[in-house]
Amino acid sequence: MTDIQQTRFEGWAIVDVLGHQRYVGYVTTEAYGAAVMFRVDVPALEPRTRTTERPGYVGDRYLPAGATVEEGAVPGYTKLIGAGSIYTLTPCTQEAALAAVESTQPRPLMQVALPPDRALAEGRRCDHGVLISESCDACREHRADQDDDDDSFLDELLDDNDDDGARP
Repeated sequence: MTDIQQTRFEGWAIVDVLGHQRYVGYVTTEAYGAAVMFRVDVPALEPRTRTTERPGYVGDRYLPAGATVEEGAVPGYTKLIGAGSIYTLTPCTQEAALAAVESTQPRPLMQVALPPDRALAEGRRCDHGVLISESCDACREHRADQDDDDDSFLDELLDDNDDDGARP
């Protein structure tokens, strides 16, 4: 019986597999009996703080451009992939692979600070000088007076209609 010479792959790569999944990392081939698998070691990501360049979703939150986002760390992991499930294997440099990992690996969103022009103004006050976050008795009375005025207008309208014998 003759041994079949197989080519080995070892290096940084982007691997696209069935199910529209993508893995980026250091790839090696490993033989398990007659089966050959591709081992992808995806590197860990350290926590980072960044400023968004354009509006869009970060995690499940929509943020304007200029928002400061703090993202958590992601542990590295290893994935063994069968040759039959690989669509493409794109060899690349370590720098390109690490950039791809940064852009494709989901991270937990830890904190968000909106840009100053989009954040709520601190200490906004109503016409009576009371902070918006607090309760202003004068504003509440003004709103109640407006509601009473609206009710009296409706009452007058209904009374006028009752005089004519028409139904409202």
